[in-house]
Amino acid sequence: MSNEQMDIIGIGAAIVDVFADITDEDLRRLNMPKGAMTLIDTDASKDLLGQINVHTSTAGGSAANTIAGTASLGMSSGFIGKVANDPFGDIFANDLSKMNIKLFGQPLNNDTPTGKCIVLLTPDAERTMNTLIGAAAFITPEDLDAEVLKQTKVFFAEGYLFDSPQGVETFFKACDMVHAGGGKVVLSLSDSFCVERHLNTFNQALAGPVDMLMSNDAEAKAMFGGASIQDRIAAMKQKNIDGVITRSADGAIIVLSHEVTEIAAEKVDQPVDLTGAGDQFAAGFLSGVASGKPMENAGRRGAVAAAEVIKHVGPRPQVNLQDLIKAANLA
Repeated sequence: MSNEQMDIIGIGAAIVDVFADITDEDLRRLNMPKGAMTLIDTDASKDLLGQINVHTSTAGGSAANTIAGTASLGMSSGFIGKVANDPFGDIFANDLSKMNIKLFGQPLNNDTPTGKCIVLLTPDAERTMNTLIGAAAFITPEDLDAEVLKQTKVFFAEGYLFDSPQGVETFFKACDMVHAGGGKVVLSLSDSFCVERHLNTFNQALAGPVDMLMSNDAEAKAMFGGASIQDRIAAMKQKNIDGVITRSADGAIIVLSHEVTEIAAEKVDQPVDLTGAGDQFAAGFLSGVASGKPMENAGRRGAVAAAEVIKHVGPRPQVNLQDLIKAANLA
């Protein structure tokens, strides 16, 4: 695919979120600690799927959730990720297609299945998760379309990409392609443990091709240290790093060319599920960047998108975010 301009393309782990309702007794029988997130292998995944009744399967993964948000915001959006040539791979691809998101990357044709996060829901709404990375770990530079990336305004990568054997190589090659066309590269730190695993490589990326960083305060602390968020901001200024630090109910701070802009969080009286708040903040913010909006506008877009997703269960918007942006006079 070539000669196709895209507003935003994300890259990361292609994971299918698989949901099943179970009882506390079932959890004990399965010998799973309630609320835990466990990495499992292919055999364990097959065994678990054989013991539960799945009621919902949707495309997931951090960067993919963000791209779902950018599509809801009216941005032409794409995602680079690796799925297997199997039924769950079809679920991932079809789900993105329904949202008008273009999926790039060649399906994996071996015995490795599509990655999945099996979410076990107990009656108290607690989530116990079992994650198989699967095919998602096998992304390579061959999954990149140079012509498309050269015509991409914003390229968004999740830090989890660096966990893949060829993820780092793929990231840096993609950055070259994006910059060749004048696009911007945005990197999300994903989580503080991811920062600990890849601190040196993240530093190389921030000193090199990354134009903007996205993180929450815990991730920023792992990246830059410091006793307070002011220390983290000072470190970003000292290293000439532009980016955003999100702080949940305390809003977000944007550091750009040594200027600091504070963004207040949108008021939500009764948050239901905080899952996906950071992913959707990123979606709103990136839509502003891709549209050439001022940083305050981009930040407020992020706050509006994050507020929507915490009003319901699930990491993706359930209403058209473009309508919310228009209602907030941010279009």
